Amino acid sequence: MQYNYNTTNLLSKKINETTIVGTLYLAAQKNIMHAPMYGIEHDKNALNLNKVNLCKNATNGCVTACIYHNGLFQNSHFSKNKIKQARIKRTFKFLLQKEQFFEQLIKEINALKRKAKKENLKLHIQLNKTSDILWEKENFIYKDVEYKNIMEYFDDVKFFDYTKYNILKSRKKTPKNYTLIYSRAGLHKGKLVDSWEDLQNYLKNKINIAIVCTNKIKEELLNQKEHNDFSIIDAQEFEKGNISLDNCIEGTILIHEAKIGTNINKNSAFVLETPEDIEKYLY
Repeated sequence: MQYNYNTTNLLSKKINETTIVGTLYLAAQKNIMHAPMYGIEHDKNALNLNKVNLCKNATNGCVTACIYHNGLFQNSHFSKNKIKQARIKRTFKFLLQKEQFFEQLIKEINALKRKAKKENLKLHIQLNKTSDILWEKENFIYKDVEYKNIMEYFDDVKFFDYTKYNILKSRKKTPKNYTLIYSRAGLHKGKLVDSWEDLQNYLKNKINIAIVCTNKIKEELLNQKEHNDFSIIDAQEFEKGNISLDNCIEGTILIHEAKIGTNINKNSAFVLETPEDIEKYLY
């Protein structure tokens, strides 16, 4: 039986004054398990949904605050939730129709490259907006040629992602055109995942880190410009292509603002909300 997991596109597109950003949204964490509720079928012999987790290192806080749960139509009826349906279909395409997935991805990135060239813009691609896949290890065959990863195929395109994997241990060797940023985790099941000592270790090894804050704390940190001698920047400015992280002597701290309406798990310390949080987790 043939399953149709086609969607209008794989990548969402945002354009600002300097950069086109192509972003891939997949089914976050274990949300592919909800596929039957959306009327999306699959070959049960080919894939056990209970074993699929696209964010294996997700913590209590990031699960609660994840953009997937705070997007449009959060509470709408399954049959009307087109956004989540599309994310689940893309995920099935990636897991079960890999060749077609990469063929479509290549087609879309090429189209974005042409548009960027025509309009004299930079192009950035983020594949893990709602996932944490090791894209540097996702090999594929395209037109009878095997590629180690999509970055090898598009060696002239900049890719970036946030990750909760220990970059120093498991993701240190990545393509030169793939920027990985460690996403601070906070607490998980009551235990601190990454102390300030851990975060400093990343920064001293030229690995950038991302921290999520409320608007007030974000403004306070950005006004400092530095924290413990490490540079601080607005993550949005990096994602828009206005700030480069290349050729830095040490890692940089990227500050994200928790979106309005974000479900903040008060016991997770994932979103820093007060000066006391800064003292407790960033010193």
